[in-house]
Amino acid sequence: MMGVGLAITDPNLEDNPLVYVNRGFEQITGYSREEVLMRNSRFLQGEETDKEHLNVIRQAIREGRSDTVTIKNYKKDGTTFWNQFIVSPILGDDGQPLYFIGLQFDVTEEMEARNASDQKIHQLSNFDPVTGLWNMNRFKEFVKSELTLNEKEQKTAAILRINLNRFRYINESYGEAAGNELLIGVANRIRGCLPEGTLICRSFADEFIILLSRLSDPLQIHRMATDLSGRLKNPYAMFGEEISMGFGMGISIFPDDGKDVPQLLKHAELAMKEAKTESLSDPHYFDYYLMDKLLERVQIEKKLPKALAESEFELHYQPKIDLSTGALTGLEALIRWNDPTEGRISPASFIPIAEDSGFIVELGEWVLWEACWTNKKWQDAGYPKLPVSVNVSAVQFRHPQFVRTVETVLEQTGLAPEYLELEVTESLLNDPVLIKDRLDSLKNRGISLSIDDFGTGYSSIYYLKELPLQVLKIDRTFIENTPSSPRDNSLLQSIIQLGKSLGLTVLAEGVETKEQFDFLRQNECDQIQGFYYSRPVDKAAVEEMLKSSSSSAS
Repeated sequence: MMGVGLAITDPNLEDNPLVYVNRGFEQITGYSREEVLMRNSRFLQGEETDKEHLNVIRQAIREGRSDTVTIKNYKKDGTTFWNQFIVSPILGDDGQPLYFIGLQFDVTEEMEARNASDQKIHQLSNFDPVTGLWNMNRFKEFVKSELTLNEKEQKTAAILRINLNRFRYINESYGEAAGNELLIGVANRIRGCLPEGTLICRSFADEFIILLSRLSDPLQIHRMATDLSGRLKNPYAMFGEEISMGFGMGISIFPDDGKDVPQLLKHAELAMKEAKTESLSDPHYFDYYLMDKLLERVQIEKKLPKALAESEFELHYQPKIDLSTGALTGLEALIRWNDPTEGRISPASFIPIAEDSGFIVELGEWVLWEACWTNKKWQDAGYPKLPVSVNVSAVQFRHPQFVRTVETVLEQTGLAPEYLELEVTESLLNDPVLIKDRLDSLKNRGISLSIDDFGTGYSSIYYLKELPLQVLKIDRTFIENTPSSPRDNSLLQSIIQLGKSLGLTVLAEGVETKEQFDFLRQNECDQIQGFYYSRPVDKAAVEEMLKSSSSSAS
């Protein structure tokens, strides 16, 4: 029997192309994934495809809603099959479709025996095809009915939202079949931990939602959530390995945190996101301070464009030091925001918001321009010529005009390419096909490239070897317990040797003590930066350093 086909299209791209299909789609249609991605799915249509049914799908897409049709489609070899097709939108915060998900099932035999197809259609319309849990639409209907009963019986209820950490890396590293196996394992643990009949939903990809209903004692919520959390933390056996899967769990309680389904779902989502952001391993309950945080986030997002227009941002620079000579080898540009009413706003507060909103592209371009212009100005004043490094977010780097932007900035400021270093985060290495061409293009222009925060992600040594990187920056988390922690010492030594074996310059960031400095020098680390030598300082302080460096050199 064929599997369930899954296809995802992006209506925000021209002609609403396919951006993902699963193995079931390949089995049903005979097309491989490579043959169909970035194409509109009309290649499945032919003379016998009912035009009225096609209009049903098109109308649903235009209106951004779900719909179901049974339609005759064509396989790659030209044969036809009856396709039970369900299209559903995934909406963004603004209510507009981000993606459309299409579920398809080869119901050719069922169409020939229509009575047998009813159960299949019901299954596809109401259940997640991978885990067998309820889908989101049906789940919401049940929750609405349950909340009415809870209110009538004066009982309490709770919504639990669970989101798996880094689930896509399981798919990328082990394949889609392994990802589905993991999802089934999570679903089975949830079922096995909760009372029979508990409403459980897999909403999308790596997220599960649970309703705990008709409870007399609110403490039952905590007991059940804690028990479930403990079971989900246990490793999963896959392909002879044990894989631990982190997650965030958020809880909203009826009626205290909301009396309707959308409100409870939203509040549980806020609690879940807080748990993931703060790396909380236990169930996290909604609190109205999260609404305050959300409001604060919205306010920051609104203020960012005005802050850039009114020159509220400035760059500070942190020196990089050669460990063997103590000489100044470069400067890292770090953005600072001086808000006229709030004062100094931490980059940790506004950079993630800028990334989520897309404003990081514009803000990052300003940082790049300011850093290059300032460095050229220092060089023209006769100070030592040193490279300035600029952090590039994943959102920035993926922008189609990024390489051209870098070229334009260098042309406008007159800075030679060898005096610019771009720091990319380790998470980008998980998408090597996308980034290799761009990294090659930048390197060919003479720009130095480094990988930042190494050790905090899931990069492959193969990618480190194949990509045109020159500098490996070890994240401060590997430095802070050195040399008092034998385990961290070993890890640090291994990373240094790894970098050197790949021909990379190894730089340790976050160096704060002489003991750390001495340990790194003894283990042949090339460069450091951190409070031990200098905090990030403003342009005037950098100029004093450069003057001092010039005097020493002469």
